[in-house]
Amino acid sequence: MNTFRDLLQEAQDAFERVWFIQAVQDVERTDLTLSLRLYIRADVFVHVFYGQLSNSLYFSLIEHGRRIFGIDREGGEWHLHPYDAPEKHLPFSEGLVQRPPSQFSGIC
Repeated sequence: MNTFRDLLQEAQDAFERVWFIQAVQDVERTDLTLSLRLYIRADVFVHVFYGQLSNSLYFSLIEHGRRIFGIDREGGEWHLHPYDAPEKHLPFSEGLVQRPPSQFSGIC
């Protein structure tokens, strides 16, 4: 996934295929960044952020305004933020390679 269009399409595909995703919201878009929310409930959603310049990609499961789980790619390295300690950055070598929004929805 290398473009905003790819990420938007993947988010839409996840919405159509993953039964618990209720809505997709395009939160913010600039020339270099994209921020989306995949809503599970009003107070529970997956926040997706893509930064084109750094090629960073973040997926965070948010509940009541706090990250409770996450997977992100920074500097080409994938990290996991586990449920029991979402502030930690643990190596996640397998990453989210194909169809990241759907893969993340299946993991969390």
